[in-house]
Amino acid sequence: SLKPLLTSVGVMPIPEGVALPAYASLLDEKRAYHPSEQVQGGAKTMLDELFRWSEALKTLRAAE
Repeated sequence: SLKPLLTSVGVMPIPEGVALPAYASLLDEKRAYHPSEQVQGGAKTMLDELFRWSEALKTLRAAE
């Protein structure tokens, strides 16, 4: 696990991630990316969690 290493250098890893199953199927003929609803939902969950952490850690950053 990289978590101990990341936290030792001041990085707070978040557990949420975005799964990209069969990502090639999400590309059109011009290689433009078009996420599925499942991918969009996973991204929203991850970004919401990242926002929560950023708000929680704001006071720690201000104290530096």
